[in-house]
Amino acid sequence: MQTPQTPSQPQSRPRPKPQPQSQSQSQPNLRSLTGLRFLGLLPVFLTHAAFEGVFSDANVSWGFLDAMGNTGYAAVSFFFVLSGFVITWSYRSRDTTRTFWRRRAFRVFPNHLVAYVFALALMLAAGTAFDAPALISQMFLVHAWVPDPLFIDTGNTVTWSLGVDVVFYGLFPVLLVLVNKIKPTRLWYWAGAAVLMVIAIPTVALALLPDTPAMSVGDVSRSQYWFTYFFPLSRTVECVLGMLMARIVLSGKWIGLRVLPAAALVVVAYVVAQQLPFLYRLSAVLIVPIALLTASVAVADAEGRGTPLGGKVMVRLGELSFAFYLVHQALLAYGHILISPKNAQGEVLPRTWDTPGGIAMIVLSFVVSLGLAWLLHNGVEKPVMRRWSRSRRRITQQPPAKVPAT
Repeated sequence: MQTPQTPSQPQSRPRPKPQPQSQSQSQPNLRSLTGLRFLGLLPVFLTHAAFEGVFSDANVSWGFLDAMGNTGYAAVSFFFVLSGFVITWSYRSRDTTRTFWRRRAFRVFPNHLVAYVFALALMLAAGTAFDAPALISQMFLVHAWVPDPLFIDTGNTVTWSLGVDVVFYGLFPVLLVLVNKIKPTRLWYWAGAAVLMVIAIPTVALALLPDTPAMSVGDVSRSQYWFTYFFPLSRTVECVLGMLMARIVLSGKWIGLRVLPAAALVVVAYVVAQQLPFLYRLSAVLIVPIALLTASVAVADAEGRGTPLGGKVMVRLGELSFAFYLVHQALLAYGHILISPKNAQGEVLPRTWDTPGGIAMIVLSFVVSLGLAWLLHNGVEKPVMRRWSRSRRRITQQPPAKVPAT
């Protein structure tokens, strides 16, 4: 989830031709994927808003949650595939492992730490209980390794996905060497193998992990859910699939699928997924159309066709998506507690509104989150990346290349 630059788009560009093992020149900027990033963030925000139950009418609250369904889960899969795709696409042959890790570290941790402190401040103001081990592990982004819901469901809960990103970034230099060794004619086979691994993960969880203690939804246990959805190595497979899709496009092996048919496949797969057991809805059924959509949007930009997602407004919103993701859930959850009354025993009575009022609160939360994201992006993200993401020696040797969102 990174900030793109916006170089001018060439007037026309043929389908990307095969590249050497590591790209030696900058690839076209993926403006549409940057815009799609923010579009993918909307179901994540709305799903978290639905969990807050802000409507006085229980039927409206449950209807809202049912309408969101598994869209938030699908969006998370998209972001993992996108991460692998874009980092592979933008990787430059002159990059060293140290350079790559430096960029990633300064891209993730400053934003994370500011958002982390923001979440802790809201927790303190709301009088929410602190769990020291969980919050300390969250600060270092290792909490997703612990199969205990408490380590995820506290503080800035969305940061579990950053823990996956950190693992992927740590492994990326090795993974890139391995992926680049695959012959272009074999790339689709390896992509298929990655898909099979994604599908196998919930199967392994159901077959090998205990089915207790059970969750309140999904008819699965906490450990089965954790292994399928939160375990960093399970989700890293989706990042690797993104890497393979990038190489397929860069090697000229793309099948020519356009954006609209690819988007239609996502919709069809989503409908099919709702008929399957819970764990298979999270990513297993949707992973193929998500990977195809990601590649098709990138090809549209690379060939100079573009999409409406590459417009100025969508790109600007896409640039804010990482910061928005980091601040929105804490604002929704602890902000709701802050404005809710308490009973005589000090227990929070979550405040609710009529339907227009509930909608207004969700819209207000979105606007405030967007404002906070703008502050985080412009006050932390951009200055840090500009000042510390590259060594001073490299900056004086040559200007930085403009790369797409990562």
